[in-house]
Amino acid sequence: MPIPTIIGTGGSGNLPTTNELPVDMSKKKYSAIPYVIPLTAISSRLSKDPAHNFRVDLQEEHAMPITVEVAVDVAADGTTLVVPNYGMSLVKGTVLTNPRSMDAATVDSTPTTNTVTITKSACGTTGAIWYAGDPLIVTLPAVSEIDEDLTRGASVQDTNVYNYTQLCKLQFNISRTANAMSSHFGGPGSKRAQLKRQKFEEYLKKSEMMRIVGARSTSGTAPATTRTMGGLTSVLYDGTLFMDFSAGFTESGFDNWLGSYADLNPDKKRVSFIGAPNVLRQINYWLKDKIRISPNAQRFGLNIMQYFNGPLDIDLIRHPLLVDKVTSGWGFIIDWESIMLKEVQPLTYFPDAKSVGESEVIYDIYRELTSMLIANESCHAMMVGAV
Repeated sequence: MPIPTIIGTGGSGNLPTTNELPVDMSKKKYSAIPYVIPLTAISSRLSKDPAHNFRVDLQEEHAMPITVEVAVDVAADGTTLVVPNYGMSLVKGTVLTNPRSMDAATVDSTPTTNTVTITKSACGTTGAIWYAGDPLIVTLPAVSEIDEDLTRGASVQDTNVYNYTQLCKLQFNISRTANAMSSHFGGPGSKRAQLKRQKFEEYLKKSEMMRIVGARSTSGTAPATTRTMGGLTSVLYDGTLFMDFSAGFTESGFDNWLGSYADLNPDKKRVSFIGAPNVLRQINYWLKDKIRISPNAQRFGLNIMQYFNGPLDIDLIRHPLLVDKVTSGWGFIIDWESIMLKEVQPLTYFPDAKSVGESEVIYDIYRELTSMLIANESCHAMMVGAV
């Protein structure tokens, strides 16, 4: 016989045992999972195109540069210029002007590497020292009146950009017996319906993050080949306009970053900034008291959803999934004209993949075969470290 527990004053919290009390169960279940997939949602509306193969490709057309950079100091009468890149674009006769020292040089012969033979003190200027890091403005070749030189051929090769399509599947299981039972929340099939909703929300969130941090790869031997698609970070991390604020996120720093984007993309007038909630809170903090002409200027916590940066108007979009201690400092500039979702087969729900008689377990599956193309890497940008 068990030893009874002795209590002083009996009450509802200590007299009845747990299974003696009636179950006071709400008839409704509440979901705390919103639809938080702005990248997928916006791009699927603005730029979506069917795919027809396991690999999706596009060709990028490029333009000749109009500036190059000095890689190694050049003396005032120096004859050799080393540039980090674009050397072969500097054809014979090209005039190079240093806007810092305001002197010019001409290219002696069409180079085959990034080492260029030049003549300083050109175009009536007096040669000055060119320092590493100096920009050089590239202008048209200067040629003689009877020029017949055919050695100035230089063109820009197109770039192939590609991604793989990724086969994605997410399933949930329930026994046929459990599915046939009733509960406080509904009759037969209600639990399966709940699982279907939960799994759909899980799928959307994981798919969204795949489009952000996915890495392009292929492995295995056909037909057992596994392919993964590259997301934003696979293209933009350490890219042309990548910025690490290193926990020093300031209004002037953000403005300078946007200015660099505008300088590199002068034709872009309106783009979107998708940022972590923490990043948008900081931007809102800078700006909440700066709209003096608005009657809401003194309203605490004014919700700023646009940012004006001179030549650039930016829509601010909150991304609720970027909330961990690293991604809470992330943000992306997205040019929607240079990003495209590619689908071989759209997201589809396949109920009861094994029919009655084949299995005592119901297998329901969400499946899609999808990819994303990010064109013109320098038309987008990524920032980190805004924590």
